[in-house]
Amino acid sequence: RAYEGAPMAGLEELKKKLQPLLFDDSDKGGVSTRVPFPEDTCDSYVVSDGGTINLLSRSFGEYNINEHGFHKRSTGPEEPDTGEKAYRCASEDMHIFGPIGSGASSVVQRAIFIPVHRILALKKINIFEKEKRQQILNEMRTLCEASCYPGLVEFQGAFYMPDSGQISIALEYMDGGSLADVIRVKKSISEPVLAHMLLKVLLGLKYLHEVRHLVHRDLKPANILVNLKGEAKITDFGVSAGLDNTMAMCATFVGTVTYMSPERIRNENYSYAADIWSLGLTILECATGKFPYNVNEGPANLMLQILDDPSPAPPEDAYTPEFCSFIKDCLWKDADARPTCEQVKKTCIC
Repeated sequence: RAYEGAPMAGLEELKKKLQPLLFDDSDKGGVSTRVPFPEDTCDSYVVSDGGTINLLSRSFGEYNINEHGFHKRSTGPEEPDTGEKAYRCASEDMHIFGPIGSGASSVVQRAIFIPVHRILALKKINIFEKEKRQQILNEMRTLCEASCYPGLVEFQGAFYMPDSGQISIALEYMDGGSLADVIRVKKSISEPVLAHMLLKVLLGLKYLHEVRHLVHRDLKPANILVNLKGEAKITDFGVSAGLDNTMAMCATFVGTVTYMSPERIRNENYSYAADIWSLGLTILECATGKFPYNVNEGPANLMLQILDDPSPAPPEDAYTPEFCSFIKDCLWKDADARPTCEQVKKTCIC
């Protein structure tokens, strides 16, 4: 069904305006819902004769990655941790089984880290593409500073394979898949189970916002992983953005349009509240088993729905008042009205 409230001329004008920014994403049945990553803080990279990649950035420091692991050294005042970090995670220590998934910028394989007999997920990214170098830095900057933080997928190291031109980021293997996988099979997730998962996710999101001063910018069911213990953790930090302080704002247009907040669609400055909107949509979709907007008419039509339609809400006769209130708080059109992670923890279903 086409969006009834949109004048055809206005819709066509919006489509023309957005078309240069869009490219395909398989998240919603082939609908083009992703936009490219325009920022580049990876100032340079060098491949040495010995097969070591040196990624240099004014913002993130220096990363040296080879077949035996990687070493990070901070070089500027932007990094809160000015020390050095080293991870031994060698390619020869991995026994790879095969792919377990793929995305717009990477392939993920399951492997055993032989020295400790632990199953890991290897996220492989091509180093020679400029946009993907930025994503590597974002991922590693976030994960190596919080390698075992609750609610964030654990970072085990990284290595570079000169023959393939790929960097492999070794991550905790989440054996339950993503929330997108769960609702694809189970159709929906019960409110008590969601409450248990949400507690861990909020811990991770609070750390990103309050300690790392990062906006994730791409929260969605596919980027929240679960294990067979029922623990949920955030992953995929390739488009996350750092803010100088808790009052700073972003002004770039990246991430998945499907879960994007109204202020981001309007191309306004935005901050941590944008993640709260995405979290609310994600939890609502998992509870009902259905994305609350119509995505069949393309991304421009979807954006108009998010801007002009009332915020979606769960049916009150099927969910507790606490759950309905949580969704309402997360999906205020006014970003200033949305709660922080700490406020959500105190008042929500978890």
